[in-house]
Amino acid sequence: MSVSVGVDIGAYKHAAAVCRQGEREAERKALKISANRQGFEELEAWMTRQPEPVGTVVMESSGHYWFNLASHLRRRGYEVAVVNPLEAKYFAKSRLQRSKSDPADARTLAALGMRDQPRTSDPLGGAELKQASRFAMRLVREQAQACQRIQRLVDIGFPELREAWDDPTCMSALAVLRKAPSAKAVVRLRLDTLAKVKRPGDGARAIGAAKATQLKQLATESVAAPELEAQVTFEMQVLISQYDLYEQQIAAAEKNLQSLLDGETARRLLTIPGVGPATAATLMAEIGDIWRFEDVDQLLAYAGVHPKEQSSGKKGANPETSWTMAKTGNAYLRAAAYRMAVVGIQHNPIIREHYARKRAAGKSKMNAVGHCMSKSLSLVWGVWRGGKDFDPANRPGLRA
Repeated sequence: MSVSVGVDIGAYKHAAAVCRQGEREAERKALKISANRQGFEELEAWMTRQPEPVGTVVMESSGHYWFNLASHLRRRGYEVAVVNPLEAKYFAKSRLQRSKSDPADARTLAALGMRDQPRTSDPLGGAELKQASRFAMRLVREQAQACQRIQRLVDIGFPELREAWDDPTCMSALAVLRKAPSAKAVVRLRLDTLAKVKRPGDGARAIGAAKATQLKQLATESVAAPELEAQVTFEMQVLISQYDLYEQQIAAAEKNLQSLLDGETARRLLTIPGVGPATAATLMAEIGDIWRFEDVDQLLAYAGVHPKEQSSGKKGANPETSWTMAKTGNAYLRAAAYRMAVVGIQHNPIIREHYARKRAAGKSKMNAVGHCMSKSLSLVWGVWRGGKDFDPANRPGLRA
C-alpha cells in the first residue's frame, strides 16, 4: 500500500495533500509550507509520518517555481511526476470540481496521481539544455521585436528603402541605416561614402556604386515627413544599437549552447541549413524523445503548426482563408520552426523551393512562411528519425 501526494506550487507558499490507495478523493486536510529549506523539511517530515509510504509526488510544470522542490525531493529519493497543467485542469473538470484554491488544487493532483499514476522521471533531466535554449530563443524573439520597430521607423523616415531591399532590416540595409538613419541623411551623404558602406564582418563587400546611386535617387524623391526626421534618427540609432547588442548576446548564448550540445543527434540536426546551435538545442530540449510521436503529423500538432479550420456559416466560405495555423502546443518549438523557416528561405534549398511554390500558388508571405514552418519540422523528423545527415536530394518524411 502507498499514497500519492499532490503539491500545488506557488511563488512563496506550497500546499500538499494526500490520497490513499483505493480512495477516489484526497483527504480534506492539506499542509501549507513555505518555499524555503524549512518548508521543504516540514514537507518531508509530514510525508514520513504518513501510515503508508509515499509512492509518487505529483506537481504541475507551471512556471519555474517547481524546480527547487522537485530537485530536492528527487535527491531525497522520492519519485516525482511533473504533469502538464492542462492535464490537471481537465482532470478536475471531469470530476465536476468547482472550488479553486491551493489546497483544492493539491487534492486534485493527489487524486490524479493515485488514479492515473503519471510517469515519474528525473524532473530536471535535461533542464540545463532546455533553460539555455529557451534563453537563446527569447533573445532571438526580442531581436525580432526590435526589427519590427526598425521597420516602422523605415516606413516613417525612408519608406522607399523597401524598393532597394525587400527586407529593410537585412544586414546591408541596416549597415546603411547605421550611417544614414533617414532619407534626408542619405541625401546629405556623399555618393562615394555611401557606396563604401558594408555590412559588419570580415570580408563583407560594400554595397557598391549602383546600389548607392539607387538609394540616392530614392531618398531624393522620398515622401518622408521632414517634421519627424530628428525623432526618427534618434529612435533609429537607439534601436539599431539594441539590435547589435542582441546580436552579441545571441552569439554568446549560442556559444554556451554549443558547449552543452553533445551526441550524434545534435550533430545531424546542425547539418540542416538554417539550424544553428540555439535552434538545435531548442529542438532537442522541447521535442525530447522523438520516438513518442507515431508520425510527423503528431509532431506538427505538438508544435501547433498544424492547420485548423475556422468556418461557420458564411465565415470561412473561401477555402483559401478558412484554414489557419492552430498556434497551440509548444510555443518554444514553434519559435524554432519559425526561425528555421525564415533562415531556410535564404539558405535551405528545400525550404526555398517550398516557399516559392506557395507564393506562386497565391499564398501571402506569412502564410507561405507558415507552410515552411511545417516543412522545417518535417525535415527535422526525417533527419532525426532517419538517423542520417541532411541531404537535399533525399527527403524522407516530408510533406507537399
